[in-house]
Amino acid sequence: MADASVTYISATDAPVSGSNVAPASAGATAGIAAVTLLGMSAMGISLPILPQRLNGDLGYSLTVVGWIIGLESVATLVTRPWTGRLTDRHGGQFAAIIGLVAMVFCGAAYTASDFLMDRGAAGHQVAAGLIVLGRILMGIGEGLVISGTGLWAVDRAGPKRVGRAVSWVGLGLFAGLSVGSTIGAWLDRGQPGGFFLACVVSTIVPLLSIGGALLIRPGAVVHRHDDAPVGPLLSLILLPGIGLFTNACGFAAITSFLALDYQAHGWTGLPLGSPGTGIAGFGAGHVVARILFSELSDHARSRWPAVSCLLVEALGLGVIWLAPTPLISLGGAVITGFGFSMGYPLLSLPVLSAVPPDRRGMALGLFDAFFDTGAGIAALCSGTVAHYLSLPRVFLIAALASLAGIIPLLVIPAARWRREASED
Repeated sequence: MADASVTYISATDAPVSGSNVAPASAGATAGIAAVTLLGMSAMGISLPILPQRLNGDLGYSLTVVGWIIGLESVATLVTRPWTGRLTDRHGGQFAAIIGLVAMVFCGAAYTASDFLMDRGAAGHQVAAGLIVLGRILMGIGEGLVISGTGLWAVDRAGPKRVGRAVSWVGLGLFAGLSVGSTIGAWLDRGQPGGFFLACVVSTIVPLLSIGGALLIRPGAVVHRHDDAPVGPLLSLILLPGIGLFTNACGFAAITSFLALDYQAHGWTGLPLGSPGTGIAGFGAGHVVARILFSELSDHARSRWPAVSCLLVEALGLGVIWLAPTPLISLGGAVITGFGFSMGYPLLSLPVLSAVPPDRRGMALGLFDAFFDTGAGIAALCSGTVAHYLSLPRVFLIAALASLAGIIPLLVIPAARWRREASED
């Protein structure tokens, strides 16, 4: 096997400058998760309102909507190498705060776009341009916040609590998306001024998160760096990364097109028919799974928990595809979020155990790039599927992608799931 010569290095095997930072208490880890929650709430607020603004108010096709929504993931992907180096060099707290600043400017761009909606065709073009700018800024901010808070929590948690740290930050991430999408749908509701109000709130929330981040002690900042090639890291990350790529397809389908699917079915009444309800259900399923299984990633020693996650995610997407009522669609979204939830922490542990602490930021950045690529490509392809076939088939294609993601997981040597050096 290609991995046979890999030496797996635990967090205790390599001394790191700054590693004398005391392990975090559960409260400190929860605080970092709360910073993530507030930051991602800003992202979630826009999810139910941007597709309607682009498709219904500005008149863009579903294909173009998919491109613009997916642009965020493209921006995150392109900036991953820079994000990883920044996080490694300056620490997770610093990276997270820079990302939150980018989210503030994103909200400001969305807010400014609303002032141009009554300025005719020229105003509409500038408004669309500001939304595109906002998507790019949010993509940069998302990458910095996720990588920053992830490394920050891992550094503070210590080697025996890495799984809990990753799970809690992920809990904050998707709880933020769930809360944010609910707030965005409730603030907008198709009423005059609703879009503007939602955008203002999405500008204020990351400012609150910055304040919270400054109250929590930073983790280790590694000052020893080299220009080691990323090839060896990629060889470790490739197979779990492909699994993460397919794991992201369901996320992209729901966050990009579930709101429009609700509107296409005529499900517009609160509470079950709100465009934000399905996204909130996805986030709720994710949160419940993280609460129930937050310790699983610290104890799992085989591939089957990760395989089960992809199976459950595919099941939920299939339910959405066939749903005749908003209640059943909501149930499918909850199931999808439940299955999607533990995919990242289960797939990231073999990656984290294989690299020394001073390369974790870069390793996480490269690993996250597979998620960004999957989410971006899925959003772009979903727009084409929705335009030329139908909106429900977006979720069928995403379900098939999740099933395909099981294949690379079966190829990863069993020793890597046990976090041992491979003897294969």
